[in-house]
Amino acid sequence: MPQTLAEVLAKKIKSEAARLAPMSIVREDFSNYKDDGVDIYIYAPRKVADLLRSRLKPILDKEKSLSRGKLEARLIMEDMENMSEEAKKKYGVPV
Repeated sequence: MPQTLAEVLAKKIKSEAARLAPMSIVREDFSNYKDDGVDIYIYAPRKVADLLRSRLKPILDKEKSLSRGKLEARLIMEDMENMSEEAKKKYGVPV
């Protein structure tokens, strides 16, 4: 089954985030776009959030430039320590 550009980008970001910070949780959301975009939510401890953003942002920018405007993507970093108890249970974050 062929993948869209958004799915390929989400897979790259997810694998790189897992490599850099195994304790992070990555969630993709394609619902705001048709087939040409993705919102990538990364839940990570505050200590590694800046590192992840600095390493993942260039990957995101490169893929967006290679797609020549056909791809919309947002990288949203969330602090794992400030999540509500319900959200921690939903995403499997240790309490």
